[in-house]
Amino acid sequence: MDKLATMELADELAAAQDKILNGEEKLDTARVYQAIDDLGVLNDPISKYFDRTEDEYYETESDHYLALTNLSSKLGDLHDRILTNHVDGFVDKDEINFTYNHENAYADDSYVAREDMHVLVYGLKVIGATLAIAPEDVRSVLSKDAVLSLGLAAHALAENL
Repeated sequence: MDKLATMELADELAAAQDKILNGEEKLDTARVYQAIDDLGVLNDPISKYFDRTEDEYYETESDHYLALTNLSSKLGDLHDRILTNHVDGFVDKDEINFTYNHENAYADDSYVAREDMHVLVYGLKVIGATLAIAPEDVRSVLSKDAVLSLGLAAHALAENL
């Protein structure tokens, strides 16, 4: 994927957001999953994570941002998301810092697709903007749980819309 592809994907998703949420257009999960895999942050392709248990992920790969509270549950059923919401630092000094916050796409146990769309679009925009100028730095400092959250959001959108 070229340097701007992630930002372009985020822009396209943002433009199509209402149509996707209204069921007029399908989310291209294959393209989203490819963008996630192209980040090179997770150990395996994103599609391999949804059937893993929270415990498997916690013990082998998690960087402990996600609230993994039901360790026998599948990751694909996880409600917690980590939104990549900001980046700062100095590229020329190899000091890039992402900031994150928790999002829950299941308010009162009802799925809120707009929340997952926000996690996906906004996260891809922040990550994509940084990838365009410092791709190797992104791979070394980006949270695995935040990248997994992009996949969880896309997976839930595909399953629930």
